[in-house]
Amino acid sequence: MSRYVPPPPAPESALRALEDKLGTALPPLLKSRYASSNGGTFDDPRNRDREWQLHPVFDASDRKQMKRTAEDIAHYTRLALQDKRFPRNGISIAHNFSLYEQLFVKRDEASGVIGEEIFLFDVHTGQWCARYAADLPAAIAQARVPEAVQPDPARALPQFRYYADPFEAGVLRTSGETCECCGKATGYIYGGSFYAVGDESHFCPWCIANGAAAKKFDGEFNDAAGIGCAGTEEVALPPSVIAEVSQRTPSFFSYQQERWWAHCNDAGRFLGEIEHVDRALIASEAGNDFTSDTREAAHVGSDADWQWLLATPSRQRGIAVFVFGCLHCGKLGGYVDHS
Repeated sequence: MSRYVPPPPAPESALRALEDKLGTALPPLLKSRYASSNGGTFDDPRNRDREWQLHPVFDASDRKQMKRTAEDIAHYTRLALQDKRFPRNGISIAHNFSLYEQLFVKRDEASGVIGEEIFLFDVHTGQWCARYAADLPAAIAQARVPEAVQPDPARALPQFRYYADPFEAGVLRTSGETCECCGKATGYIYGGSFYAVGDESHFCPWCIANGAAAKKFDGEFNDAAGIGCAGTEEVALPPSVIAEVSQRTPSFFSYQQERWWAHCNDAGRFLGEIEHVDRALIASEAGNDFTSDTREAAHVGSDADWQWLLATPSRQRGIAVFVFGCLHCGKLGGYVDHS
């Protein structure tokens, strides 16, 4: 499994180029943040279950960074300004997972100076509040740059039979936060779904894998009723498999209630959203039925539209395609999730 690594700093030349494009200097908060890490994620002090993606500064230093930062702060601001309700003097600096909420700073219309106050714009309502959170600047400044509690490199992370990489999926991340089950700060924390009566949902990966969190709080990470119900056919699974997926396997971010594909009388292994799955695997014989079913469910006719779906993040197309792999025969399956 991969582990979260903060993006590299933005070169001084990239910061100067952005300021030239904006015609004014970046506020010190953002400039210092980009000087330590160009983009990345940060937590929301108002809602611990919300995470923000900081828009990067375009970095032309090499091809890898050009590709990573192509959708930069200027790009997202242009997109935001297409909505006539977005403040004309606003500069979009971050968005949530769905892109339906954005954080922005404002340029003073008289002086042209960009202020450090941070505001929230809600795409659904078209409204923005006077100031989002007094402690949000501190969250941005921290923004996953090495935290007080570091993971122990000698302690092996638990492996999840039915989940390829919860770090890549974004539900597990490095954090100094304390696990709400064992009470320890292990350097990792879970931020996905957990269905229980209480509000507890932030656990270390070990308390998920050994079932301690589900047992202690009488909850599920994945709805048991939806396990085996994804795809074109429902599969009746043994109770032990349903328990493994619902109580000892992380969930994944979805628009609607998550479902879990199954095959060969077993739950499939969650591989991720389609844009993150190896295209060669999808194009192989193992992916033939999955490709056909997905194209039909997503109403994708032409090959060009299919390539667009493979390459475009779900938050930009309004649908997500989740891919699973059979642990026994290797066949791919999954389903289309509409926003």
